[in-house]
Amino acid sequence: MSQAAVHLDHLGKSKPASRGGVSDLVALVESEMQLVETWLAKQMESPVGRIPEVGGHLLGAGGKRLRPLLSVLAARSSQLDLEKAVAAGCAAELIHTATLFHDDVVDGGNVRRGRPAARMIYGNGVAVLVGDFCLARGLDLVASTGSIAMVRSLAATVTEMAEGEVAQLEGAGNPDLTIAAYLRVVDRKTASLVSWCARVGGVLPPAVDQAMGRFGRALGRAFQIIDDVLDCTSDERVSGKSAGRDLQEGKLTLPVLLACDTDPDLRSRIRHAMGDLGIAADKAHDILTAVRAAGGIERARKRALALADEATSELAVLPGSVYRDGLAELCRLSVDRVA
Repeated sequence: MSQAAVHLDHLGKSKPASRGGVSDLVALVESEMQLVETWLAKQMESPVGRIPEVGGHLLGAGGKRLRPLLSVLAARSSQLDLEKAVAAGCAAELIHTATLFHDDVVDGGNVRRGRPAARMIYGNGVAVLVGDFCLARGLDLVASTGSIAMVRSLAATVTEMAEGEVAQLEGAGNPDLTIAAYLRVVDRKTASLVSWCARVGGVLPPAVDQAMGRFGRALGRAFQIIDDVLDCTSDERVSGKSAGRDLQEGKLTLPVLLACDTDPDLRSRIRHAMGDLGIAADKAHDILTAVRAAGGIERARKRALALADEATSELAVLPGSVYRDGLAELCRLSVDRVA
């Protein structure tokens, strides 16, 4: 452990977390996050073909490492075995990476994390198969801990994520999608894995496990809603993602659905614009202009902020420390971002 990490460990009961960026939170658990990077690189080693190159294209592209950071901060807050926390965080990052490879193929995405999506460089087949490799390595990493609780909880989580992805695909192109159906998809495909990380794979003490599960669910929902807000508002050069993709893929997200509640005519416009493959880019632009005018984006952002507050309230189950403060700050940063 680095001197900085040891120093922070001694101050863990008194020093408040700073209100900076994610880098300040990483500094709280510097040695553990360095170990995360080492383990991730190790997991992508393979003598077969271009697996390390393709995996590194996405894993090395500046991802937020939200999930490993969450696992490590939760473990520190609960005085838990940090090796299990690093394993859980790395496994979650690999599984998340697998879903990104797969999503870009399913959705036809061209940009990911500010660079061409892997499928644009290596082809759809390689992208899917390297995604499978990442998933397998994540599962193997959790199995290597010897914790049957982590294995079982991860199996349930990955099942839930797959259900969410299929439900989202089935709902694409449906102009009558409801907010309840949208939230069910978010809960499965995004919040389930964030919750698993907050629970450190299900090995937290029973007294805090349920509260941290609820914390992760609320944080995951908030994070996804902000992603959907950014899809409606951000410049691709800033967000690192193909801008306005959701509507073009026929996906109605929370900002759009909330705007439809305010402006019933908007739902009709979406219905008429929806084609077999989604909504044409020019029509999607016009609809997003109407979404902004109807206040859908601001209402969605407020919903995300409320969820972040809900998540933060669950942290009362943990003893006071810089790590608990760090988890609260992570909630704030997750909804106060531009990418």
